[in-house]
Amino acid sequence: MSSHRPNPNLAKINRNYTFEEAAAIFGVHKNTVASWVKNGLPCLKEKRPFLIMGSDLKSYLKNKRTSKKQKCNSNELYCLSCKRPTTPFDNFVEYIPASPTKGRLTGFCEECECNINKFVSFNSIAMYSTIFDLRYTKALEHISDTNKPLLISDFN
Repeated sequence: MSSHRPNPNLAKINRNYTFEEAAAIFGVHKNTVASWVKNGLPCLKEKRPFLIMGSDLKSYLKNKRTSKKQKCNSNELYCLSCKRPTTPFDNFVEYIPASPTKGRLTGFCEECECNINKFVSFNSIAMYSTIFDLRYTKALEHISDTNKPLLISDFN
């Protein structure tokens, strides 16, 4: 079994699926598909085998996926421990560049004191510096970019 978040685009809208076929497409158990039907997925139950229309399956999975998403406001970062957007402790964040055009804002959660993150573009840093007490850090160097790499080598 592959994914705990099935991709809705795998369902073809012009097909009908049995529970087993739908389970095979998404890599889940057929009882998972049965629980989707119990939770609101429309199903044709006049005759056996029960059929699920592909368009209903696709829209159900898309709605299920989007209903769990939480949008961070400009003054919030996402806490993986609390599983919701929260403001950083003391309004202090650090910008860690990932590439020349984008990076990550990181800080500590006010409630659980775990790391909180938000991925942002480099162009939006000016806006975030007005909202947060922002500190820039240097990008992480590759070990080959340093003059004295910290390698313990037997090839000296």
